[in-house]
Parts: sequence; structure tokens; C-alpha cells
Amino acid sequence: MYKKLILLGVLSVSLSSCIGYKEPTKENINGLKEKSEIASHMEIPDEWIFDRKANSRSISYDWINDLKTPLLEALINEGMLYNADLIIAKEKLNQIELAMEIAGSDLYPSVSAVANTSNNLVSDTQIRRLALKANWEIDLWGKNKSSQMAGTSNYFSAKHQNTLLHQSIAGMIAKAYFLNIAGNNQEDKIESYIQKSRDLEKLYVIQKKIGTANALDISNITAEIISLQGYLEKIKNANTQSRRSLELLTGKYPEGKLATQNFFNPVTNRIPESFPLELLENRSDIQANHFQIEKAFYEVQQAKAARLPSLSISASLGSAGSNVESINSLFSNPLLKVGGGLVSPLFNSGKLKKNVEIKNSQQKQVVEEYSKAVLNALNEVETSLANLHSIEKQMTYTTKAVNELKNNITLTEKQIKVGINNSFVLIRKQRDLLKNEMNLISLELQYRIERINLYMALGAENFIYS
Repeated sequence: MYKKLILLGVLSVSLSSCIGYKEPTKENINGLKEKSEIASHMEIPDEWIFDRKANSRSISYDWINDLKTPLLEALINEGMLYNADLIIAKEKLNQIELAMEIAGSDLYPSVSAVANTSNNLVSDTQIRRLALKANWEIDLWGKNKSSQMAGTSNYFSAKHQNTLLHQSIAGMIAKAYFLNIAGNNQEDKIESYIQKSRDLEKLYVIQKKIGTANALDISNITAEIISLQGYLEKIKNANTQSRRSLELLTGKYPEGKLATQNFFNPVTNRIPESFPLELLENRSDIQANHFQIEKAFYEVQQAKAARLPSLSISASLGSAGSNVESINSLFSNPLLKVGGGLVSPLFNSGKLKKNVEIKNSQQKQVVEEYSKAVLNALNEVETSLANLHSIEKQMTYTTKAVNELKNNITLTEKQIKVGINNSFVLIRKQRDLLKNEMNLISLELQYRIERINLYMALGAENFIYS
């Protein structure tokens, strides 16, 4: 009777709650984060670009919608389905999910079927056994529960990492798309200048016949055309490689033939001056590190519980048979066994104690990695905003320079016609104009890339959604 009461008591404790098991409450996790050495040295200024009181739902993402085109959205959707890294990551996440389920199975009894036979060569007797065996380790200290929850936290961490990978691939597709547009634009610009140079060459040939130009003028413009053709070939090759990158990101064969437009759509919507602070807390990499802290929290409990005694209950139900006449049938001798066992570690050279110390150290490590991720997020936002403001100013100056050079070239061409200037001056000014126009195309590209960087730094969802 007493044995039954003890057994029922043990079972009720194990099923209702585990002694020593703790949930990682918000207070517990925040307490670990506050102990970070990295965070303790980081001081956020009062004039920070983040609003600590604003709600993340209040932010507008209209400034990223300026970059969207139907082709870009189609390419990103295609990449989400067929990108090689995403397909591999999907299987990795599936493996982690299965591992999580395996960890949870330790909380339940295990049942095995056993069948064996043995022969005594001296007496020529044979014994056969057939049985079902069940074993259940009572999770008194929460070791198995902690293992299960560590697996669950690891799964959610991996899931956020998978989300981050999707965001990164979408961003890379968008950047490769705009890189190709810039390449197309540069190709058109150089081809236009080559055509203008050829027209000028024809003009000099005519002028040479009437004596207003000489062989040196023709040689100068011919050399310029050859130089531009070499530069054009370089740009074309780079543009082909950018198309291959875009094709590869979307799971296509990288043949370099994917067609995009040759101009940038205008960007009109302004970027907000400040952002809600909780945006950073929702970033996928920060969430992934948060769940790694939870995982480490459970693993510390698991390591501590491993130092305590373990209690298990076992039972078997089966039958035995023999070629001896008294027990000649396999089912004539039914067997039922019920038992329990208590195992406690006594001496293991401090291995279990050291394991607790290791898990505590790993917990501190993931807390510091979380703080590093936060610091990196702050840096990404600050850097993108600073770059955007700088690029806007550079674009203003470069646009003014381009317009001024165009006017200057028009005046120079008029001077050449009346014989008060020469081709050397014109070619130099045309080179300066080409250089500034190519620089303006690069700035337009950088401006869009930085908008994408800022969008991702704020922890926004997939680039095509907002």
C-alpha cells in the first residue's frame, strides 16, 4: 500500500511541475542582458534618431515603395521560391524542428519489444522470451523539460535566422537589379558619346578638306573613340556579370541575358527623421540572439539537474517458453515485472560540475552576442542615414556640375566653328562631362542601395512587402 502511495506521489509531482525547473521570464532574461559588458559601456545620446515612445506601427514605408517595379517584385518572388541558399536553409530548419520534437520525447515513457532465444549446449535445453518493456525517467528536477525547451528556443532562433536570410536575399536581388539598371544606363551614356565623337570625326574630315582642320584634330578624336570603345567593353562585361548574379540569386541559369530597364525611376518620398525604438527589437538577427539566450538559460538548468539523482520506473509484460516438458509453450508462462531505480552521480572527476560552469560561460557569451547584435543594428541605421544625407548632397553638386559642363561644351563647340578654340579643349571637357555623368549614375545607384540598407537595418519584412 505504501509503495503505491509513494509511486502515485512521484507521478503527480512529475506530471504537475518539475522541481527546480524555471521559465525564462522577461525579468530573468532582462536581468541577464543587463549584465552584458558590451551594453554597460554603450551610452546612447539624448539626440538619438530613435523615438523611445513611438509605436512601430506608426512608421511609414512609402519611401521604399519608390524603388519598387513590377519586374523587381517578380524577381524577388522568384528568388523566394528558387534561390539555392533558401532551399538549403529550409531543409536545415526542418532538421532543427525534428530535433526539437526528439528532445521532447524524453518526457514520455519509451516502449520496446524484446524477443530472444538461448540454448544450453550441455543439457540441450532452449528458452524463448517475448516481451514488451517500458521505461520512464521521472523528470524530478526538470532536466528533460529543460532539454525540450532548449530545443524549442533553438528552433525559434533558427526560424528568425531563416527570416533574416530571406530578407537578405530579397535585398541582394534588389541591389543586383539596380546595379544592372546602372550598368545599362552607363552603356547607353558611353555609346552616345562614341556616336557624338564619330560625328565630330566626320566633321573634322570635311573641315580638313577645306583647310579649317588638320590631321592632328582627326587623330585626337580617333584616339578618343578607341579609348571609349575599350571603356565600353569593360562596362558591358561588368554589366553581364551583374545580370549573371541576378539570375543566380533567382535560381536561374547564369547566362547573363536577363533584361532590365535602362533608367532609374524617380525617388520622391522623404525618409523620416526619427524611428520607433522597438523597430530594432523586432529585427530578425536580434530576435534570433534573444532565443539563443533562452536556450542557454534552459541548458544551464539542464546541466545543474544532471548533477542530481535520477529516478526511473520500468515495467515489462511478456511470456517465456522452453523445450523442457514443464514449460513447453511460449505463452504458458506469462511474466509481469514492475520496478524502479534511483541513480545518483557520486564521483566523475568534477565533469558534471565543470559542465555547469561551461553552460554558465556559454550563457554569458550569447548575452554578449545579443548586445553585439544590438550595437551592430544601431551602427547600420546610423551609417545608412549618414550615407543617404551625404549622397543627396553629392548628387546636388554633381548635377550642377553636369549642367555647367554641358553649357561649357556648347560654347566650346561654337568657338571651334569660328576657329578660336581647338579639339584638345573640347575632348577634355567631354571627358569631364562623361566622368561626372557616370559619377551621377553611380550616386543614383548608391542612393537606392542605401535606402535598401536602411530598410533592412530597421528590421522591416521582405523587401516587396511594407
